[in-house]
Amino acid sequence: MTPFLAVFLCASSPAQWEDIRRIGNGGETYVSSDDAGTVYISSHIPVQVIVSRDWGATFGKPYEFPNSLGDMLVYARPNGKAIVTYMYPFSTQGMASAVTDDYGKTWKDGKGIPGRPLDREWVTTNEATDEAFMIYSDGYIGGPKSKGVFIAKSTDGGLNWKEISRVDNEEEGDYAIDPHLVSSSDGKLYAFWTTSSDYNTVDTYRFATSTDGGKTWGKFSTIAKVNKKVSGKDMDTQERWMLGGVAASGEKEVMAFYVNYVPVPVSGEDKPCLVTHVRYSHDAGATWTESKPVLNPTELGKAAKLYAQNKTAEANNAQYMQCLSWGFYDRQSRPHFVWQDNRDGQAKLNDSYYNQWRVRHAWATKPGEESFASEPVSRPVVCIRPPLDFLCATADSKYVYVTWTETPKATDGWAFTGEFWFGRKKID
Repeated sequence: MTPFLAVFLCASSPAQWEDIRRIGNGGETYVSSDDAGTVYISSHIPVQVIVSRDWGATFGKPYEFPNSLGDMLVYARPNGKAIVTYMYPFSTQGMASAVTDDYGKTWKDGKGIPGRPLDREWVTTNEATDEAFMIYSDGYIGGPKSKGVFIAKSTDGGLNWKEISRVDNEEEGDYAIDPHLVSSSDGKLYAFWTTSSDYNTVDTYRFATSTDGGKTWGKFSTIAKVNKKVSGKDMDTQERWMLGGVAASGEKEVMAFYVNYVPVPVSGEDKPCLVTHVRYSHDAGATWTESKPVLNPTELGKAAKLYAQNKTAEANNAQYMQCLSWGFYDRQSRPHFVWQDNRDGQAKLNDSYYNQWRVRHAWATKPGEESFASEPVSRPVVCIRPPLDFLCATADSKYVYVTWTETPKATDGWAFTGEFWFGRKKID
């Protein structure tokens, strides 16, 4: 274990966000709440879980999993239970699991799914049947080519897992990678993944539904095709920029969130911008609304213009961008979104200019309505790009919680870890 580190910056927390603090070190951070006061946060490198029993006001000491590599996830369950999953080291490969039934005081190691090059796992549960589900890809960009997206089930709380089906239906050459998984209140499973034909850049965002506990999948949908050329310019659609996911509320409400390049008018000229988008389904994934940016048109135009005004040099991703997007519903079925945003423009670092990034949050009163103006959550950080694959947010009946990683002054775009940050805001 490592000592707990908290740096409180409450006095400077913007827009009513409170308890903005650095937790310590870690990458690809995650947050989950049981809506009874227990908030779990986690990271990889180090692979650790940290628990609060007072709605995120204070956290205990980190619990580390030493026989690990990355892709850490902690999933809160009722009555003191939670599931942890993470990637084994390359020498072992596969996914590991652990569970707690005493609010994270002790953890029991499970068997996971060892022996295969699995990647990017997510967990959800059906609390009515006491079943847990884990999605992952067999292979990944930077490693063995993907054989597809698969799902496993646990009937003992997350200790032991059995693979039950392949989720995607991609043809040979359209590699399925970077999946995500959530469940509805009545036990339907919603899966999301991306495809890559060149095994570097993302081509499409895809979706499917299971109504029989993951045994079979249907309602396959292409949520969006990635725009690789905008206003006559080639766009950087490398996988690390392009991750998305899915969220659910009740029995039928689903949303898919993702990023795509679009032209945004700025002073009479279309500027290519990477923008967080959303599509909603009100019928459990059978049909979808049209794709639209999360930001309302007025704020999106102002943000793109602000970046253009604050840009100093044509260097290091010199365009308005939103990345590492995350979406979720609160307990009132209101959609929320968080992402990393560079509208503050550039700042000088060493002998070049790099973007200033900060986490922002927006929400709407109901699915499909325009979001309210976004607000900053974090401080601006100068670096070549935010690390690495995602940030995370969730809500319970009292708070919205956000976790993210910062790498101040980093000029390498492949940082796998950095400063681990956390913030919360009372639900309106």
